[in-house]
Amino acid sequence: MFLRKHQHTIDDNNRLAIPSSIRKCVDEKKEGKGFFITPGLDKCLALYSPLHFEETSEKLTEPMFTNRKARNFQRLFFSRSSFATCDEQGRIVIPQLHKDYAGLKKEVVIIGVMDRIEIWDLKHWNEFEEDNEQNFERDAEDLFRLGSAPNQ
Repeated sequence: MFLRKHQHTIDDNNRLAIPSSIRKCVDEKKEGKGFFITPGLDKCLALYSPLHFEETSEKLTEPMFTNRKARNFQRLFFSRSSFATCDEQGRIVIPQLHKDYAGLKKEVVIIGVMDRIEIWDLKHWNEFEEDNEQNFERDAEDLFRLGSAPNQ
């Protein structure tokens, strides 16, 4: 399980160091080596171990192919996904397509979110945190009241 928040920088060669505390959470024998980089929601990037990418992919193939929203999401999600492995310094290369999608500049925030890692532009993350921090307790009450997400 991925946890915590880390502030890092993307270098001039689009390399980003993945914190060792995050890398240590991946059991390469069980989960596979490297990370799938995908478009995340709310204009961030999501990184999945190969095992968790496969599990997520299975969930995304469940909707009927006749469902337009499912097809459109699948097309964009999979066509914009790529794979990266860490170099000897624990860095991955962030493709320009992904940097553009998430608006990543030099300063980024890497957060662990259970089965995935999210990469946010620092400014965008700070805005997200500021906008949502005040709702944290209320959202928790709504989410855990009946053991499921609220009807919006």
